[in-house]
Amino acid sequence: MKFAFVTPRYGAEVPGGSEHACRMLAEHLSDRHEVDVLTTCARDPATWENEYAEGADRVRGVLVRRFAVGQLHDPAAFRQLSSRILTTPHGRADEQEWVRRLGPSSPALIEHLKRQHRTYEALVFFSLYHPTTVLGIAVAPDRSIVFPHLRLDPPLRFGIWADLLASVRGIGYLSAAERALALGFLRVATPNEEVVGVGIETPTEQTYPRHQQDPADEMNDQDEADSDTAAEKAPAEYLAGRGVLFRRRHRLYGSFVLHGGRIEPDNGCEEMLEYFDGYAAADGDTALVLMGVKMMKVPEQPYLRLAGVLPDRERMVAYEAADVTLAPEPDDLLATTVLESLAVGTPALVNARNHAAVDHCRRAHAGLYYATRAEFIEALRLLMHDPRLRARLGENGRRYVRQHYRWEAVLGRFERLVAKAKRS
Repeated sequence: MKFAFVTPRYGAEVPGGSEHACRMLAEHLSDRHEVDVLTTCARDPATWENEYAEGADRVRGVLVRRFAVGQLHDPAAFRQLSSRILTTPHGRADEQEWVRRLGPSSPALIEHLKRQHRTYEALVFFSLYHPTTVLGIAVAPDRSIVFPHLRLDPPLRFGIWADLLASVRGIGYLSAAERALALGFLRVATPNEEVVGVGIETPTEQTYPRHQQDPADEMNDQDEADSDTAAEKAPAEYLAGRGVLFRRRHRLYGSFVLHGGRIEPDNGCEEMLEYFDGYAAADGDTALVLMGVKMMKVPEQPYLRLAGVLPDRERMVAYEAADVTLAPEPDDLLATTVLESLAVGTPALVNARNHAAVDHCRRAHAGLYYATRAEFIEALRLLMHDPRLRARLGENGRRYVRQHYRWEAVLGRFERLVAKAKRS
């Protein structure tokens, strides 16, 4: 089958959200189907400036067709319009104008859909709010499937969204929590729906004896000497334990918890750092390791370590090495860091405001969640002081990811959604 995946922007440097889900699904589906990604030349949603070249190119095996953005984003005008229509009565034309000003608008992309939509088995749109979706679905709603990426925010009150979702042939969700929001808030119900999600690679559990260290993890002579001196004081199981390569590289010889997402103030990291400081005041032997892009100032504390941005293979070893993974993001629908952690048997402690992450922890019986500073400290203390509980939760997490989030299972759910949409 041949699919068109339509998304506002596309690229390996796009960190998360619906665009990340689009790329992951496109790359894995391309092994068994023909996938064209139709997107814009923009990279930055703050401006929607054309930064990529127009035309077709292959990105990690996927054919990507880029079209120019016709109008740059005007943040001041958009904020003014948003303030007005979110606080006063308004009409459908105001909501359409809000969509246009949000951007990105690409007349050339819409024209391509008008000319070519019959050559695709389905048009699959990612992210509900953008003109690429709203105007694209209008071209051929009978061929359209949408992954709306719903969040409980003020614009979700617009009447345009329920009408748009009612017009398409199928709806794909990235989490069960997102589906519950569509049913409970938008009152959208259709038999042609599926909680598809995004797959997680599930490496086999293994240990890493010291003499089998990967050449990429080699240290210089002084680092090796320093590491050996410290390792002599570490527990014996350190040399053959879970994720030992990560522990050796970052000189982690005791217990530690890991945050594997972006380090920025608006994704729960400030709160997490404050809460962990309260935990460390009573338990100073546990380190906090931050693994990801640092976009905020972090306090200088002896328990805090920065691991930086790591490739996928090393990320999974880091999750395996950790005792517990922290997921402070309040609205991450994909909850990728949680699933990656569960995949290698490390339990998670997640923000209770993130309904997708909480749902994974509950269904898998593989983690805890917190809403206050006191709950964070008590939950982390429980996990860190009970190795048998961590082992039990870790095994539950592995089983859950293997059953529901292997790529084979995810692609099967996507294909089932397409089949249901075609039959209706």
